[in-house]
Formats: sequence, structure tokens, C-alpha cells
Amino acid sequence: MINYFYIKRLFNLAWQALWSNPFRSFLTTLGIIIGAMTIIVVVALGEGAKQDIEKQYSAMSVTTIIINAPSTADGERSKLSYEDAQMLSQLPSIDQVVPQLSGRVQMSNEGQSSSLGVIGSTKEIQSLINLELEKGRFFTDQDNEERQKVAVIGAIVAEELFGNKTADVVGKYITVGKKDFEIIGLLKYKGSSVGPTSVDDSIFTPYTTTYRYILGASGKFNINAEAKDVKLINQALEEIAVSLRESHNLKAGLADDFRIRDMGSTVASAVNSSKTMQVLLGAVGLIVLLVGGIGIMNIMYVTVTERTKEIGVRKAIGAFEEHILIQFLMEAFILSFVGYLVGAIVSVFIIFVIGSFGISVVLVWWSYILSFFVTMLIGIFFGFYPAKKAAELHPVDALRYE
Repeated sequence: MINYFYIKRLFNLAWQALWSNPFRSFLTTLGIIIGAMTIIVVVALGEGAKQDIEKQYSAMSVTTIIINAPSTADGERSKLSYEDAQMLSQLPSIDQVVPQLSGRVQMSNEGQSSSLGVIGSTKEIQSLINLELEKGRFFTDQDNEERQKVAVIGAIVAEELFGNKTADVVGKYITVGKKDFEIIGLLKYKGSSVGPTSVDDSIFTPYTTTYRYILGASGKFNINAEAKDVKLINQALEEIAVSLRESHNLKAGLADDFRIRDMGSTVASAVNSSKTMQVLLGAVGLIVLLVGGIGIMNIMYVTVTERTKEIGVRKAIGAFEEHILIQFLMEAFILSFVGYLVGAIVSVFIIFVIGSFGISVVLVWWSYILSFFVTMLIGIFFGFYPAKKAAELHPVDALRYE
């Protein structure tokens, strides 16, 4: 009968056996340490990638369709234009169309200067990408028609040029390129982007103003279209492609001089890529743990061989098979637990180092539970057979072993 006293005694015996050869015990746990650490770090990287994706695409809804204007294969510039945006707004499957001209330019205010983003558009961009105002107002259709030099600035712009994300900037002026712009609004910090352009370190100005005074033809132009319903996205994609080919006089066989992407597919693709990478890295961690488990099994086989006489003596004086079995399983348990503990501690340091390089990584509490159960399961699984072999040794044969 196994009771608490025997369990404690067997645990002490197992600990003493492992401590008698600490370097070998350390080498045995090395695979477990690396495997446990890898699982925790992989989950942290996966969560970081997930949050990055959510942040990057949070400004756009799944019904948003982006039409870019890349150069064609022969070097001829795309004909995608502001007039195309007006034409696409008439399509039956489209709810609204918002043109966008973006780029980076030097901005300054009272000696503070920085290269920041400029997004020129119409007032509809505010609702399209869910921009919230901290102070002031957004520009209007009239501002766009009259090419008013007004700007709504992001929180990082306010911090860069005025020293505070929530500074009282409405009514003040900043120099954008070589022109002075009046600040009419300050946006709340958003932490997302419009394509490659961050919302927070950009200013928003009327499209006509941006084209005439800031970026001109050098700006990156694209069109943001909003489908009326998720079910209409495929129809909208087809209608946009047909309309633009007709507008640009592209005959059959000629490649498109534009690129169409819907946010739903883009987000799904990014999420799937992130999950695939997470699974692959997790598989590496599992393989390392399996190798560590095999290491435990090999070392325990050696231990059983080395301690055959000891096992024989113990069985001769009354030790039962379950006593021997539990003692050797205790050794596998201790090796696995210590390996997990060291791996968990090292993972915190590794995650900190990865984060210091600007890589998104988020510590997830349940990854430690997952790593613990996987580590212990593998360690005890591979430790069971050598323990069973030790428990089944015949005392007479064990005592005769040389």
C-alpha cells in the first residue's frame, strides 16, 4: 500500500539519485528546457502577430475594397484617377467611394521638424476608417472644393510638433512642405493604419489641397470603395474591374493597370499566414520536447542498468514493484518539471529580448499551462517504460548482475 510517507521517501530517493550526477541530469533536461521555452515563445509571437494584424486592418471594415495604382509591366503609369473614384461611386453594388492621395513630407512648427505622413481625401474618409476627433472638426466638401489649406492631425503628429498627444492645437499653424496649414482638428490616438500609412503620425487634408500644394503627381494614389453588403463584394469586385478597364481603354489581352483587393480576403489571408507560422513553430517546439523525452528515456535506461544491484537489494528486503516504479517515475517527473521551470523562466527573458527589437510579442498566461502539461506528459510517457523495466527486475538476477 502506497501512502504519503512512502511517496515522500521515494521522492527524496529520486532527488538524491539525480543530484548524485548533476551534470548528466542537466544535459538530460536540456531538450525539455528548450522545448518548453519554444512553446511559450511561439504562442507569444502568434498573439503578437494577431494583434498586429488586428491593429493594421482595424481602420477598414471587411466590406472595404482598395484599388491601387501600380505601374504597368512596360513602365507606363496607371491611369487611375480622381475621376475614376467619382465614376465608381455610381456602381449599383457600391455604397461610397473615397479617393486617397498619400505620401510623406517634412512638417515643422516653431523649430520642431519631422517627416510625417499626409493623407489627402474627402470628408467621407472620417467614417470609412472610423476617425474620432479629440478636438475641433473635420474638413468639409466646401474645404475640398475651395482647396483650403486646413489639416486634421494625428496624435503622434501633435506629440512630434507640439510635445503632447492631446495638445491644444486647434487654430494653430504648421508648415507642411513649404505651405502653412491651419489645424482645424486633432484625432484621438488610434493605433492603426490605412494601408502602409499610420493614422496617428499623419495629417488629413482635403484631396484637392493635397494634390495642389503638397504631393501633386508624386503622391501614392488609391481608391477606397465600400460595398453595400458583404454578400455583394464579389459583384463589386467584378463591376469595378469592368468599369476601370473600360475607362482606361484596356483591350482584351492587356493587363490591368490597377490592382483590386478586398479587406475581408486580405485579413483572412494574413490571419491564416500567421496561424500557419505559429503551427510550424509550435511543431518545432513539440519535436524538441519529443527529443528531450527520448533523452530522458535513454538516460533512465542507463540509470536502471547502473543501479541494477541497488534495485535487487531493495526488492530482496521487501520493496514492492510499485515502489520501484514510482521512484523511477519520480525521477522522470523531476527532470521534466525542472526542465519546464527553467524553460518558463528563460522564455520571459527571450520574449523581452524579442520585444526589444521591435517585434510584436505578447506574453499569454495560458501558454505556461499548455507548456506544463505537454512537458510533463512527454517526460512521464518516455520515463514509464524504463521505470517499468526496473520494477520488473527479478531480485535474484539483479543481485547477480555485474
